[in-house]
Amino acid sequence: MERLSQLLRVTAFRLSLIYTVLFGLLAIALVAFVSYNTSRLVFSQIRSAAQEEVEELSTIYNFGGAGRLINSIERRSRAPGAYLYLISDPQGRIIAGNVKSVDPKVFAQNGWSETPFKYDPLNSEIDGPHRAIAQVFDLPQGLRLLVGRDVGEANYFRTIMVQAIGLTLVLMVLAGLLLWFFIGRRALQRIDDVSMSSARIIAGDLSGRLPTDGSGDEFDRLADNLNSAISRIEKLSIGVRVMSDSIAHDLKTPLTKLRNRAEAALVTAGSTDRAAIEQVIEDADGILRTFDALLMISQVQSGSKMAKLSAVRMDEVCSDIAELFEPIVSESDAEFTADVTPALTVNGNRELLAQMITNLLDNAIKYGGNSSLSRIELSLKAEEEDAVLRVADNGSGIPEADRERVLERFVRLDASRTKAGTGLGLSLVDAVVELHGGTLKLMDNAPGLMIEVRLPISK
Repeated sequence: MERLSQLLRVTAFRLSLIYTVLFGLLAIALVAFVSYNTSRLVFSQIRSAAQEEVEELSTIYNFGGAGRLINSIERRSRAPGAYLYLISDPQGRIIAGNVKSVDPKVFAQNGWSETPFKYDPLNSEIDGPHRAIAQVFDLPQGLRLLVGRDVGEANYFRTIMVQAIGLTLVLMVLAGLLLWFFIGRRALQRIDDVSMSSARIIAGDLSGRLPTDGSGDEFDRLADNLNSAISRIEKLSIGVRVMSDSIAHDLKTPLTKLRNRAEAALVTAGSTDRAAIEQVIEDADGILRTFDALLMISQVQSGSKMAKLSAVRMDEVCSDIAELFEPIVSESDAEFTADVTPALTVNGNRELLAQMITNLLDNAIKYGGNSSLSRIELSLKAEEEDAVLRVADNGSGIPEADRERVLERFVRLDASRTKAGTGLGLSLVDAVVELHGGTLKLMDNAPGLMIEVRLPISK
């Protein structure tokens, strides 16, 4: 059942199945139409032939009477053919004909029988039931005459048509499967190749290109257009990266030198200047951290940090960071708990995942861990096919209207800007989660904030 469900998600298989069903229904309708009309034609011809026979016998009776009619029926009964003849006396005894017995109900009314009836012929080499249609009418002196024709050929024809319908259906199913196998599988394989190439490009390998086979078909034209777009994006990405590196180098280097000189001046500075110099060093550190965060976000979003993926034990990363943050939280008199499910592995970058958890805990301490009543919780659980990381606090939380906005760069809900920070922490978390194919959700912890990160568990 699972295999069928997977096949039904394949476009080529669904199209082949739809075409097979449509063609099969059309074939059934066509064969049924031909069968029905041909059967009607055959029965009409049988009735016409039987009617002609009745007219001939009527002429014989009119000119020669009952004796000549009986002699004619005896002679005709011995001739090969599918006609039925039967004359009975007033007591229902058979006087002449080629029928040994017949359903008594057939003689109950004059005229044509509406439906074929069973009968037993006198001499027949064919086993099985015999059916016929016939006309019954009265003769003088209480005699009754039955003239009909066997419908075995018509029934045989109908059987052949039913078999033809079955064979047509089987052939249509086989044709549909062959169509899917030889045509759909080829198209599906090309789509899979494009999908794998696209995955590599999304992961940051902009040098990759979508495959073509040189046929010049729709797939090749689409791949050529997308390759041209990727080449353009690669050039722009390289230009932005070069510019970012240049800015980082041109600005970080002077800032680093400024900080080093301030530290050197701090050694020889007097007590009146120390506070100012320390403030300069702190400001320089803040600017450098901002540059580092911006560069890391750019690297994550461009995919360069994910060029090489590996299996990462998410439980070990969480445990290591929890051990690192426990004394930091204790200094603020807050309560810190960590509940980590062991042996949870994801496919990703260990450095980025560690930075993501660090940013979440840092925000929780900054906005929710300012008193002895504060609680900060870190948990990692397996839910279905995801590793679910949650970081919660009981602080002031984030209003629902601002939960999307705080993921943007440099957005800070602290209007006074009195707390340390750059407004880039959650932006980096969002970029890391997106790059790992996960989801990020900010929820009300009543009170406080709970941030949930879902990452696919590595198979």
